[in-house]
Amino acid sequence: MISEAANRYILVHPSTVSDIMANIIILNAAARKNGNTAALVEAFMKGAKESGNTVKEFYLQTMTIRGCLACMGCTRNAEPCAQKDEMTQIYEAFKDCDTVVMSSPVYFYGVAGPLKTTVDRLFAVFSKYGYEACQRDCALLMTSDDPEFDEPLDWYRTFTNNMGWNNLGEVLGSGRVQEAHDLGASIGH
Repeated sequence: MISEAANRYILVHPSTVSDIMANIIILNAAARKNGNTAALVEAFMKGAKESGNTVKEFYLQTMTIRGCLACMGCTRNAEPCAQKDEMTQIYEAFKDCDTVVMSSPVYFYGVAGPLKTTVDRLFAVFSKYGYEACQRDCALLMTSDDPEFDEPLDWYRTFTNNMGWNNLGEVLGSGRVQEAHDLGASIGH
């Protein structure tokens, strides 16, 4: 018998409920709320909402999300993770979302630390419910002062491919707000 606490985290891919619009979460690792990455996120959200989608943004820089402890509590407890921090908000949103958008500037040839930490913590839901139950559509919004995107793009593509996620698109580079808007508008259709 499944306990009530465990039952509320059972994942059902939302696309089986509605094909009209998508439920989108954005994991925004930008350090500046009004910087280049924020401009892409804002344009993406506008396009997605204009198309009838629901969008929830998580501004990771201000959230308290600790790194994965590799304690494997996710395999023994009713909750997705033994740690109790603001990652619980993302777990709740993840179980109901169709699409995960990762947003980050390139920092030292990689994604910003808060995004990597958050993605590492998603291990709990994958471990607890299985990869198939956690498959989602995804997209990437990424900025950089340097046109070098190879390493963080490889990380994103490797992660999403290994998780079985469907990559809907990538917007790479500052000032590409129209592309971000169009990508957002294309989701759910």
